[in-house]
Amino acid sequence: MFTFEIRFFPKTFEEPFIDTFDEAMWDFWAALSINGQILPTNEHTIKHNDHYALRVVAPQMDSLDKKHYNKYCKISIESVTEKSKIPPEIHFIGINYDAGKCCACENPSHYILHIPYGSAGYPVLCGNCEMSVPLHKLPRTYDENQEFHDVLCWWKVYKSCDKQFMVGIGERHAYKMMNDPNSHLSEEGLRICTLWEELVKKPFYYFLFKYYKKNKPTCPKCGENWVNDNGNFNYNYVCEKCRLVSNDL
Repeated sequence: MFTFEIRFFPKTFEEPFIDTFDEAMWDFWAALSINGQILPTNEHTIKHNDHYALRVVAPQMDSLDKKHYNKYCKISIESVTEKSKIPPEIHFIGINYDAGKCCACENPSHYILHIPYGSAGYPVLCGNCEMSVPLHKLPRTYDENQEFHDVLCWWKVYKSCDKQFMVGIGERHAYKMMNDPNSHLSEEGLRICTLWEELVKKPFYYFLFKYYKKNKPTCPKCGENWVNDNGNFNYNYVCEKCRLVSNDL
């Protein structure tokens, strides 16, 4: 992934104007985030004498291009530009090694909704290279296919459960959310997978976390055999019927 610096040049830093400018600037950041063009984390914001410098992480070199904008990105960039001395500038800073690499496959055979522990990338993995897939390369899933609000909300909750499990406070609840295919978290993840599968016309699987014991040879959702003997899947268990995958610890 890549780090960029977006520079914003307000007409003045005096109040109350700067308050409205700040709001417009953050609306643009939020629009880019919900549109899958940048990771939904605020790296650094620096105030200079004549501009703000906002550092963001994007999955690909062209991720911030206007060709990827949805209607909210277009509205928010127009709003912040109207309040600026000059239009915002985007400067490439360098490769972000903390966030890892992204999938560059032209035509993945399938996808997995999976967040490996410690991963800073997006929650969708390519079934071929097993790297994170930039969200803006996938169909939008929310608000008449304009953004990824539902995916980002699910992602945030899953990461919270993962962290809760690892630190040991509320461990049982967090584990059940990630391990049980009928938990609210899993149901929402499977709903997103089903929607994406309809849109991309390719299999979309949901990863079930397993820690304490080995998985049973039968799928925890439908009860059919799901022990994987297909070399195309790097998972110990695959249920084609339920679109579930899992590994033993």
